[in-house]
Amino acid sequence: MIKNSHQPSAISHQSKKIGYHLLILIFLLFTVYCLLFTVHCFAEELPTHITSDFLEYEKETSIYTAKGSVRVQRGDAVIEAIEMRYNEKTSDVVAEGDVRYNDLEVFIKAKRAELNLDTKKGRLYDAEIFTKRDNYHISGTEIEKKGEKEYFLIRASFTTCDAPLPAWCFKGRDVDVVLGDRLKAKDVTFQIKGLPVLYTPYLWAPVHTERKTGFLMPVIGYSKTKGFHFGPAFFWAIAENRDATFVLDVYSKRGAGEGVEYRYIEKENVRGNLWLYHLRDNWLNKDFYELRSLHEQRKENGPSAYLNLNLLNERDFYREYSRDRDERTKRFLESTGEVSFPLNNSRLYLMSQYLIDLKEGTDASTTPQRLPEAGFVVNPSRIGPVVFSLSSAASNFWRDKGVYGQRFDIYPKISHSSGDSIIFFQSLGLRETAYLLHRGNDFGSSPHRETFDYNVSASMRLLKNYSTVTHIIEPSIGYTFIPLTESNLPLFDSTDLFTKTSTVKLSILNRLLDREGEFLAMRLTQAFDSYKGDRPFLPFTIEATLQRPIYFRANAAYDVHKGELQSVNSEFRLKAYEVTFSFGERYQRDSKIMSYDAGVEFRPLKTLSIESRLWYDAKGGGVRDITLRARYTRQCWGLTMTFVKKPDDFRFFIMFDLLGLGSLKV
Repeated sequence: MIKNSHQPSAISHQSKKIGYHLLILIFLLFTVYCLLFTVHCFAEELPTHITSDFLEYEKETSIYTAKGSVRVQRGDAVIEAIEMRYNEKTSDVVAEGDVRYNDLEVFIKAKRAELNLDTKKGRLYDAEIFTKRDNYHISGTEIEKKGEKEYFLIRASFTTCDAPLPAWCFKGRDVDVVLGDRLKAKDVTFQIKGLPVLYTPYLWAPVHTERKTGFLMPVIGYSKTKGFHFGPAFFWAIAENRDATFVLDVYSKRGAGEGVEYRYIEKENVRGNLWLYHLRDNWLNKDFYELRSLHEQRKENGPSAYLNLNLLNERDFYREYSRDRDERTKRFLESTGEVSFPLNNSRLYLMSQYLIDLKEGTDASTTPQRLPEAGFVVNPSRIGPVVFSLSSAASNFWRDKGVYGQRFDIYPKISHSSGDSIIFFQSLGLRETAYLLHRGNDFGSSPHRETFDYNVSASMRLLKNYSTVTHIIEPSIGYTFIPLTESNLPLFDSTDLFTKTSTVKLSILNRLLDREGEFLAMRLTQAFDSYKGDRPFLPFTIEATLQRPIYFRANAAYDVHKGELQSVNSEFRLKAYEVTFSFGERYQRDSKIMSYDAGVEFRPLKTLSIESRLWYDAKGGGVRDITLRARYTRQCWGLTMTFVKKPDDFRFFIMFDLLGLGSLKV
């Protein structure tokens, strides 16, 4: 037993000695392997792998010479060539014959390449560079690679087109490119299908998708009344959340203008912009000034602020210089500002409103300005069986001519609804309005109005399901009563229109729905006001909206006593194959407005669209605006031609959209 007990112990000790020697041997073999048989070792961070048909290594110079289908890989970078020499110590590579370099950012083809795999610097001969992210193609006979993203070319071409003969390209000398930043070149020609069409002694262009400081492409145009127009701009990326644009406008027949726009985004939902512009018109002998500013600070549980300024010193500025038709035909230019303080289901606010009447021939000094107004609003809140709400405001109105002064208005209201199949609704509001007027001899110095309004209505819903559609009819009848009140009051806004009425209103709403939702709605309304004497019927109104298969929206008011239309507003759109037709009408009998807006958009190809729009004033103005626009787009470029005709002017311009470079307007 004793002899047997000593034998396993000796075997165990011998096994441990063999295990230690085996570990030492494995470690020595692994060290020799790293030093002698691999291209990389602990001194290098990234391994280098070489494969080829023939491979020779010179130990004295640490140079590998490879021939035939050579492939060298260092991390994400791969170089392929027919013949290559690689210096293991310096990481220099000299490759010849169908050289191809590929990494995560670029793909390079060249006849010969001299590169350092660590610094990624070197020279390329008869090379083409393609950036994978932005689709840039850069080619030249000799390219100096000054870093990972920087290149210098003695002569080169630049484009974003994939075709062998690009649709467009820039060709120049001393080309300095920083991918993701900018391109600079001298003696540059802009070529279309190899044909030079434009020349510039110097070109700077952004080659990036992020904001960078630099010059933007200028606007070049022509107008009959203003002559040639040249408008360069400079963009300043101040910070990640702030930037500015400086613009210059030169009109050969009129003068020059300059402007600056500043934009910002801050924490806690704060954002805004500021635009300031001045133009000296030598022909009109006027200085035009424009100020636009927008500031928003929205908070759910704290004070919120909003400011929207739109100011002009001359109200014909937009008619003379604006490119936007809606801006040229705008009646009022409105500036508003408000600070709001939320409370428990209510809010306090302080606001101001300033209006500029842009209509020619009107007296702008008679427009009332709300400067300022303080108010308190209680949101609808349930108190037992009723809902309570309140609005109150103290307003200061000012104008150069006519009555002005202060007004205090308080308007509490309670409402109640009941019923299931037929819903009954009632509301009662009390209203007190008091004034302190100046230059108001016709109204007295302190008129006031005490009144109330009572509303009651009954409505129901009738529903019928068919195989493919659902028809809903919602008839309603209501009555509104406001007693005889003080009528000798100034007119500042809609609050002053709260006058006597005893009106019964009957309305019928028809709705049609299918699986996609509502596609047709039509409301017919007729009202009767007993205070209207021998003409108690108010205009009969129709409101209709059709969503499919065509789009149609219209509203109209018909005077049943005179037997004539008072107003019509309509909008119609129809798409047939690749053609979209649109038509709009606006008619106001009292304001003597009757205008039509028609348009056609045709897309014969996916790359081509043709659009025309016509604005016609049937009340004496005739054709006020004609716009013709054709847009052609390809893989790397787009061309937009626009012609605008006004009664006393016309404008024509061409805009080139170059992928990766933005827009060039001519």
